[in-house]
Amino acid sequence: MYQYKVRRYALLGVLSLIFSSIGCKGPSSFKAPVTTFRDSSSVVIESTKVYLTALNKTERDHYISSKEAEPAQIKLSEIDSVQVFSPEEIGTRIRALDELTNYTDLLYKLATSDAGTTAQTNAKDLGEAITNLSGEVTKLTGEQNDRFKDAATGAFALFGEVLQMVVNSKIEDGLRKAIAAGDGPVNKLIAAIESDTSLAYQRKRSSLSSLRTVAVDAYNTEFAKGRSADRSKLNAYANVISETEDRWEAFQTARPVDGLEAMQKANTAMVTFAKHPKPSVTDFSSFVDSMESFAATAKRVGDAVKQIEGK
Repeated sequence: MYQYKVRRYALLGVLSLIFSSIGCKGPSSFKAPVTTFRDSSSVVIESTKVYLTALNKTERDHYISSKEAEPAQIKLSEIDSVQVFSPEEIGTRIRALDELTNYTDLLYKLATSDAGTTAQTNAKDLGEAITNLSGEVTKLTGEQNDRFKDAATGAFALFGEVLQMVVNSKIEDGLRKAIAAGDGPVNKLIAAIESDTSLAYQRKRSSLSSLRTVAVDAYNTEFAKGRSADRSKLNAYANVISETEDRWEAFQTARPVDGLEAMQKANTAMVTFAKHPKPSVTDFSSFVDSMESFAATAKRVGDAVKQIEGK
């Protein structure tokens, strides 16, 4: 907590100096908070990708383990049917998250005083990537993709406008346009991915819950043998229970939705700040608080996901 306060007050001090030196004008006033937003967004996005990429595996593993427990025949057609999204649909969502990461990185570059040429180059590259991704999105079919398609289309249109401004050397306008206009489209895209990720989280939760039961049942089955129970097996089963419970405990704080919701709030805070023609120190303080709160949530979610994944 002490380190947090020191860091926060130091940041506020820097921002106060910015006010006095540039009169709250220019992209540099955004640098420190936007840096926090970019770094924290990266953590949240990577954590979200873990759930999306594991979604079909979770479903496959659950199906296979249930057939083994019956026992019953395993069919490839049934494995395909239990998967929520096709590999292509998941891939498109992952690439959308990647471009959202690139977009936050562009905000960071726009907020630095030496961004010029670098920002323009990144804007051109991002524009080409988004154009290609837009083509992928339009090809998605089925009701499960409707919300994502609608959100992605709106966000990509905004990105295109902003990127063109950056390419035309209107750096400050590009930054303010990116932040101020991004509230609705960007948050809508985050919300759409949040919905898909929430599904992945619930499926993962169900899978881990089943693993807990399996681990305990294996121990109790061996224990029920009484004097003939194998001590080495009991020890091994107990270790599995302990490891599974550790993962279960970490899972309770690894909700990707928490990170995505915090990202939405942080994005809105940037919008609110960007709309102030002459922001005060109090406005900066509120802005910094929002970014620090986002950073804390992102770290908690990111650390918990790493623990679940055994990294």
